[in-house]
Amino acid sequence: MAIDPYAPCPCGSGKKLKFCCTDLAADIEKVMGMLEGEQPHAALKHVEHLLQKQPHRASLLDLKTSLELGLHEFEAAGKTLKTFLAEHPQSASAHAQAAILAASNNSAAEAVTNLQNAIELLEDDMPQRVLEAIGAVGQALLYAGELVAARAHLLLYAGIGPVEDNLAIKLLLRMNLQANLPLLLRDYLPLADCPDDAPWSDQYQQAVTLSNRGSYRRAEAILSKLRSDIGPEPAIVVSLALLRGWLADTPQLVAGLHEYAALDIPFEDATLAEALAQLLDADVKDPQLETVQLTYPINDEDALSEVLSRDKRIEDYEIPTPPKEQEDSPPPRSTHLLLDRELPSTGANITRPEIPNVVAFLSVYGKRTDREARLEVTADQDEGFEQVKTLLHEIAGNSLDELAETEVLAEKSISNEVLSWRWRLPNDTPPADRRRLIAEQRHEAILDRWTTAGCGALGGKTPLEATDDSSLRVALAASVLIVEQAAVDPKELPLFAELRQKLHLPEHEQIDPSQFDLENVPLVRVPYLDLSKLADKTLEFFLQRLAMMGADLAVLMVAQELAGREELDPEIDLKTAFQQLIRLEPIPQQALAWIEKARTWSQSRNESEAPWALLELQLAIESVDGPRVKSVLEDLSNNHLSEPGVSETMYELLYSAGLITPPNAAAPPQGAPHLEEAFETVPSRQESALWTPGDAAPSSDGDGQGEKSAIWTP
Repeated sequence: MAIDPYAPCPCGSGKKLKFCCTDLAADIEKVMGMLEGEQPHAALKHVEHLLQKQPHRASLLDLKTSLELGLHEFEAAGKTLKTFLAEHPQSASAHAQAAILAASNNSAAEAVTNLQNAIELLEDDMPQRVLEAIGAVGQALLYAGELVAARAHLLLYAGIGPVEDNLAIKLLLRMNLQANLPLLLRDYLPLADCPDDAPWSDQYQQAVTLSNRGSYRRAEAILSKLRSDIGPEPAIVVSLALLRGWLADTPQLVAGLHEYAALDIPFEDATLAEALAQLLDADVKDPQLETVQLTYPINDEDALSEVLSRDKRIEDYEIPTPPKEQEDSPPPRSTHLLLDRELPSTGANITRPEIPNVVAFLSVYGKRTDREARLEVTADQDEGFEQVKTLLHEIAGNSLDELAETEVLAEKSISNEVLSWRWRLPNDTPPADRRRLIAEQRHEAILDRWTTAGCGALGGKTPLEATDDSSLRVALAASVLIVEQAAVDPKELPLFAELRQKLHLPEHEQIDPSQFDLENVPLVRVPYLDLSKLADKTLEFFLQRLAMMGADLAVLMVAQELAGREELDPEIDLKTAFQQLIRLEPIPQQALAWIEKARTWSQSRNESEAPWALLELQLAIESVDGPRVKSVLEDLSNNHLSEPGVSETMYELLYSAGLITPPNAAAPPQGAPHLEEAFETVPSRQESALWTPGDAAPSSDGDGQGEKSAIWTP
């Protein structure tokens, strides 16, 4: 491997290799060759040999540290770094290596400090080690749960790193697409614009310039002094809070956001800042609901097994055992669900009061040499808790002894818990009925149950009680915004308008998109943008950004606007819009309608319809629609099988769904895979239950009586 003499010298001096450590160029090239040949230990020995002759050379100490870090010899790397920093305290590379070591040891806060030490020693050029440290610190912050700081560092790396290096982008995408990550935490929060007439604009702009280089600590020091000298100017307060967040000082970030929300700023901006603060504030704790485990000694194992298998309020259900528990003790003999009532014979025309609720999870343990047989019951200590104990005694009778032990397993927010429920719907419940029932339950949960639950952000008051306290108006609006951000269906927007009206809060007004830079518009505001005012190309780029952020509701609405336009710029590629519409549309029939439009669009461009046929196959499998699966497979086999990737994707879909058995597990077969077998094993929609991600899959025999129950916790 030839070393570029004009590349930055590895010693971190900022000079080119040709004008710095020229005498080491051949040895560095040799080390790089060993690494390319996968000989890191040999490379390390060679560097150690060189250091015997020149023990103080920065290039060699840097190389040795990198090799030891690469070999996960962290203790040795720490010793080398101690020498490196003592000999070259002004070396940005040495401090960057210290940041990488701290990140490798999961010491995120120490890594941030060391990285700032390195960045503050830079002049114009950025040594490779400092760039590597930015990425390593961003990753460490992500794993430590410091999401605001992680996003800032990963975006910094993506902005200044090599074009071909997409590691930071991959990590950001992985973070954005986590289903449980609140939408408010997916936004990148830029520093505020400085007022044009501010006499302190030069100092403020200096802080912005430093922050753009990643020198967050120096920028924070400038704004901290400005805050002390000028007072609580909104731009200074919020930008200072963000810089402290980027330095992984979450308590200071939260305090600054709370302060900013209390200033004389637009109500929507205050609400947004307060909502983010509530999500990040570790001191905000809602009233808690305990999840407990009740232990009952078993008097008669056979009698208990018989009643559990016979009673219709008990269902067999596989409850995963944590790996740690598997190591410590044998798994339970059987696990079950306890329902508050018998499962109706059919779900057709079922009403919400008739739907059984899962009120507890049961685990039966047999007798062991060191412990008697026992029944462990896991349940929430809510208003139905006494019913759980009553049902157990009613069902188990004398096969159980008296309650022997109660252990608190976990605590969870009552305010959050009222927004979820555990139903056991009959397997034949029509999909349309399921959607209607869920919409009704969600409406009640939000408008009636959530508004009457105590909220930590409101000082323990319920949202309804907070409507009478003007000092809690912004906090109340922020709490509502946190609930709203979880919406995934545009049809829910009227529900939130009703909620705001009930709580005497201003409703969202339609926003002129010209008021925002679409690169930085808050994701929670996108559903209220007047999308009709955006040009086709702007919508296309906007959709790409939203998809990368995992903002499903916004993606759905923007894709609907773009794909639904009658007159469209012929250069617009609608592929992403159609893919997102098909993926996100909650009603299968509407998703199928989008597939047909996508087919028509592909035909107009003389492009293959195979991608849409494959999506239709996936949708048909998920909807358990046997006739449609058969029809789509025939279409794919007859018209698209020779196209690249089609047969492999068909195979993966069918195999993942358990509809075919591979002839061998080594690789997917070429050509159409056992299509007749798939035709015969997929039941029609009328014969089986519909399941969604999060449900337990119904049995594949179509009778709905398999071992796993279709339970859904929204």
